[in-house]
Amino acid sequence: MPRASILKSTYRLFLAGAVAPIAAGGYCFYGLLWVYRLMMKKLFIAVCVLFLLLLAALGGAVWAFNHYLMPMKSEAERVAVPVMVERGTSAQAVANILEEREVVRSSKALYLWMRHKKTTDKVQAGRFTFVKGEGAIAAAERLLKAEVDDKAMIILEGLAMEQIAGRVAAQTGVDSAEFVRLCNDANFIATLGIESPPTLEGYLFPDTYRLPENSTEATIIRRMVARFNEALATVEWSPAIKEKYGRHQVLTLASIVEKEATLPSERGKIAGVFHNRLRLGWPLGADPTVRYIYRKFSGPLRVSELNSSSPYNTRRFAGLPPGPICSPGLGAIKASANPETTDAMFFVAFRDGSGAHDFSVTNAEHDRKKNAIRKERGIAE
Repeated sequence: MPRASILKSTYRLFLAGAVAPIAAGGYCFYGLLWVYRLMMKKLFIAVCVLFLLLLAALGGAVWAFNHYLMPMKSEAERVAVPVMVERGTSAQAVANILEEREVVRSSKALYLWMRHKKTTDKVQAGRFTFVKGEGAIAAAERLLKAEVDDKAMIILEGLAMEQIAGRVAAQTGVDSAEFVRLCNDANFIATLGIESPPTLEGYLFPDTYRLPENSTEATIIRRMVARFNEALATVEWSPAIKEKYGRHQVLTLASIVEKEATLPSERGKIAGVFHNRLRLGWPLGADPTVRYIYRKFSGPLRVSELNSSSPYNTRRFAGLPPGPICSPGLGAIKASANPETTDAMFFVAFRDGSGAHDFSVTNAEHDRKKNAIRKERGIAE
């Protein structure tokens, strides 16, 4: 082969070897570029989808904020909605009331907003004037400040109906005689949603109330009986007591426990003693029931009074008296509905001013302790 041909062939071979890697690199480059463009296109789509989702979430949040938290009605459509919040009412219960009264659209939204603002435990008791449709934010703020034109009324545990009437009159200015009359009015009592007892003795729940200036005797009584029903709904009953006694009977016993138990820690045991006596058919032997007959709430009882033939005389007659002798507090009601288990059948008060009692199982033990206390008192005197 001529030398020129050899050189020409060698040149072509060299040129082909040089071009082939360049061509392969070009193909690889364009392949990677295509993959990159595809990836960028998918990433763009993903970013667009994410953006749209975020936009939808933001729109939903704005809608929910306006729908559930902001005012529901125009200024011209709004009307006043008076609401009374009793002491001890939970924030959720208040929220439910405001939804029912159309102050807010959703009680859950109001409660969640109050939780967010950490005000669920700062709701005040008292009278409020909300605006129908004002929304959760405004309502939550309003709940932090009760209106100041309400009057506080405090009724202590252990007061008889006439005593309560006097204290109500002194604190609100209503007529105590009309108050007592309504508490004995069978037609009025029948409208209160209770078991229609002969009187409202025991059903006027002792508590602190906030009342509007123009409260009437009937309004106040309704509030007190409603509060009684609310309190009674929280009482846990012993199955044995619930099977044997009705609400009126347990309330009657609770009123006696209230008068006998000075210390809250002894209510359950004193109630247990009385239930033991009822089970065995013994008289309860409670002097407060005799005092109730004569409305003699202090001073010594005479022998003639202790021998009264009234069915309220638990010294003479076994079983419960016809009805309560005072308005017991929630503690005494709970103790009577779920008494402490005890073998004691008797108790006598110490004379040291502590209010504590000494409990006994047998009559002989009781007499011994009672005589010792009397002797000690005689020495002290």
